[in-house]
Amino acid sequence: MDYRPLLPLPALLMAAGLVVSNGEPASAQSNRPIYDSAAGSFITVETMLERLDEAEVVYVGESHTDFAHHLAQLEVLESMRARNGSLVMGWEMFHSSQQPLLDAYTGGWLPEIEWLDAIYWEETWGHAYPYYEPLLDFARDEKVRIFGLNAPRAVVRGVRTEGEENLSEELAYWLPGGFWLRLNIDSETEYKAWFMEVARHMPSATDSLMESMFHSQTAWNEIMGWNVVKAFNLIPDPDLQVLVIVGSGHAIFGQGIPTRVALHRPEFDQVVIIPHTSESVMTRSEILEEELHLEGDYIWFVTPAEDPPGVERPEMPTMPPRTMPPPSMPPPA
Repeated sequence: MDYRPLLPLPALLMAAGLVVSNGEPASAQSNRPIYDSAAGSFITVETMLERLDEAEVVYVGESHTDFAHHLAQLEVLESMRARNGSLVMGWEMFHSSQQPLLDAYTGGWLPEIEWLDAIYWEETWGHAYPYYEPLLDFARDEKVRIFGLNAPRAVVRGVRTEGEENLSEELAYWLPGGFWLRLNIDSETEYKAWFMEVARHMPSATDSLMESMFHSQTAWNEIMGWNVVKAFNLIPDPDLQVLVIVGSGHAIFGQGIPTRVALHRPEFDQVVIIPHTSESVMTRSEILEEELHLEGDYIWFVTPAEDPPGVERPEMPTMPPRTMPPPSMPPPA
């Protein structure tokens, strides 16, 4: 894809995960056409879902507090699971150190209440649990294994403040081999230009701060990309697919995590789906004008959805999404 770094601010904020929905209750997202960026035309949701059969890794992005995006993720999950019993998931929201707890939950061995206490949801992720509850309920009911893609916060914080070569043995344990050799690669120049454009809207943003933030973001993507690859290493199944649930800013333009996965497994077919919440579907000319077609393989204009019960809507944020992982969690029992 060609890239124009200066996206309009509304498109930047939506891609970064800042645009949230507060519209009418969602109808089925299946009745909304999807923009196929490669073909330059609209297709049905059913057509897109059929095409996912050939992909090893599928990313469905999100704005974390937009329930319409989570409903779209659920629709993809349900379809992929129905078509492939070998489907597993990778979640940005969990640490790889929590894998035993994730396996206990999706295996049906740990009740939800106990699991939420053990996983330290508020400390590990922090966004309201009801946004993710339908996805997690389906994974538990259908025994879809979830892999935690993230690393404890101290790891990425250490990369930013101490440098990856100076990490303690305890923290370096969570880094893939050759990690520091892949932190800066030429193929992510587009991704960096986008990231810097978003970061520039932060209060008191400076060049050095933005460079530090991008270094952390890149380290974060590298760790999560490696954990996607690890799922394939752990499960020798030729039909294995990984559905990645992640903020759109980690996969936009097919870069971020997808770039990192491709470094390890260049033969993989990876597909990026970017949801955009809107009352109506944009025309092709509008998509091209705002350059949304550059963001992913498929652009999904999802119907606005009310927040699920139990969510207290905060004020609209004025800063880009955090580039640091969530606060450190106590070690799992």
